[in-house]
Amino acid sequence: MTPMDLDRLLKLLRKTYDVQDWWPSESPFEVMVGAILTQQTTWEIVASVLDRLREEGLMDVDQMASVEVSVLESILRPAGFYRQKAKRIKLLASYLVDSHSSDPLSLLDGPTDSVRKELLSLEDIGNETADSILVFAAGRPKFVAAAYSSRVLKRTGVLCSDDYDEIQTFVESNLRGGPRDFRDLYALIVQHSKDICRAVPSCANCPLSRECLHFTGQGRR
Repeated sequence: MTPMDLDRLLKLLRKTYDVQDWWPSESPFEVMVGAILTQQTTWEIVASVLDRLREEGLMDVDQMASVEVSVLESILRPAGFYRQKAKRIKLLASYLVDSHSSDPLSLLDGPTDSVRKELLSLEDIGNETADSILVFAAGRPKFVAAAYSSRVLKRTGVLCSDDYDEIQTFVESNLRGGPRDFRDLYALIVQHSKDICRAVPSCANCPLSRECLHFTGQGRR
């Protein structure tokens, strides 16, 4: 069996899932905050925390930068690792105030590689968080090569790798299309991983099974 390519994978997943409103947000700053909050928790919990932050007026960069860390920690507690996340969000807000006149768009408006480098220079902002901000807040053609991405690409036979940079380079070099396609592929992979392609996959219910090397016994877990 010839392994499916990225375009085929995207087409099959789009037939199964609707991710048009997969990352709802009211501002670029909200996406930034959400990208930090999503680490090691579920989107449902993140959404409820974002609602609380809005209610408290903390989706404003200046308000976030000035809020007492203990108050922020209390709000973030349901998202887990709340002390670390509060620190990261406060540092991000303070950086925007000091370096970009409190305007997230000022940070996100530069060349993609430069913006990514600047995001990664911030304390505790890693590849996955930076790339989520780039694709969902700035609409850039970046691929988030998270663990879910590695799992699905490996099982389907598209690419066998666990290396973040290798996966990202492969997808960005081989997927035809624009920013929406990179955004959709990541969102679809995450949705598919949660519904079907879990650690123990539910292959019998999988829309990819006929073309998936893992299902046909030729792939790797």
